[in-house]
Amino acid sequence: MSDIKGFKDTINWYNENAKAYANVLAQFPNLKLLEDFADLLPSGASILDAGSAGGRDSGFFRGRGYKVTGIDLSEGLLNEARMTHPGITFVQGDFRELPFEGETFDAVWSHASLLHFETIEDVEKSFTEFHRVLRPGGVLSVFVKQPPGKEKFSIVSDKLSGHDRFFQWFTAPEVKRLLEEAGFTVEKISENFQDPAGRKDVHWVAALGRR
Repeated sequence: MSDIKGFKDTINWYNENAKAYANVLAQFPNLKLLEDFADLLPSGASILDAGSAGGRDSGFFRGRGYKVTGIDLSEGLLNEARMTHPGITFVQGDFRELPFEGETFDAVWSHASLLHFETIEDVEKSFTEFHRVLRPGGVLSVFVKQPPGKEKFSIVSDKLSGHDRFFQWFTAPEVKRLLEEAGFTVEKISENFQDPAGRKDVHWVAALGRR
């Protein structure tokens, strides 16, 4: 029987396996999505990397000249990020109650980071917080997994982690509704987005919202 029951167990697993998992993630940047998002932003824009993990995407944005702040709940992954990207600020925090003033950022990048919440209410709170910390006209990129079956929640193992993790799945209409309810204008949304790691059985929803 799996020792993973939900959100907290999944975060604990990240803490205990941070180095190995960060090393795996570093091999599979979503370059097309990163580049398209970066091209939307003005020079010197401030970005919140929400779910920064080992800092892979934060490093990409920093390399483009943007001001980046990473936030994650896993202290283990944050330690890896700080070692790999010492010039970037990484903060431990919860999306449902972000430790930032309103209208702080020009952009929020939420890549594969809303997957482990146990309720849809947690996701709603996160979108509300993303909206709050964005400046007027700011953009949010969301990248979440589509359901492999009929379940809304599952505990599954995958090739990247090699271990069970708790997942919440999303459809494109659901993501659109959640964004609009949080006050965003949905500018683009795509389903069946190709998995960056090349897994044929994993599909994603990619959405872009504007405050």
